[in-house]
Amino acid sequence: MRLEDRTSDHEFVASLRAAIERYLAAVDRWEAAYQKYYRLPGYAAKIRSDLEPEQREYGERRRDLEGMLPRARRLCLKYDLRDPFSGLLRIALGRYAPQHRVDSAIGRNERNEVTKCLVELSDACHEWESAGAHAEPENTGGERESDRGSLLQRLVDYFY
Repeated sequence: MRLEDRTSDHEFVASLRAAIERYLAAVDRWEAAYQKYYRLPGYAAKIRSDLEPEQREYGERRRDLEGMLPRARRLCLKYDLRDPFSGLLRIALGRYAPQHRVDSAIGRNERNEVTKCLVELSDACHEWESAGAHAEPENTGGERESDRGSLLQRLVDYFY
C-alpha cells in the first residue's frame, strides 16, 4: 500500500490540488520559455539546451500527477463527479509554432473544470468524513431496521 493510499480523502485532495498547481505552473513556464524564440512546429521533439530545465521540471511534475490520477479517478466515481484530470495529460507541448498560436496547451475551460472538480471533491470528502464522525451507534434491538436509513446508507456505513 502506497503512502498516498493511507491518507484520508480530504488530505489526498489537498495534495492533488498542490500537484495540479505545480504541474500547471510547469506547463506555463515551459510554454513561456518556448515562446521566447522563433521556432518551427514540432520543435519540442528536439529539446535544445534553452528548454532543458523547463522540460525536466515538466517531466517531474507530470510523473507526480500521473501517480495520483488513479486515486483521483476513484474519488470522482465515489462521489459521482466527472473526471476532468485525464485531459491534463493529453497535451502536446510545442505542437504549434509560437507565431501561430498563443493560447496554452491546457485551455481555460479545462483549468476551470479541474478547479471546479477539486472544490467539489474537497467539499464531498469533508461532508463524507464529518458524516462518518457523527454516525449513530449500532442498532441495539430497540429500533426498527427502517429507522436506521436506506439500504445504500447502511452499506456505506458498513464499509466506512
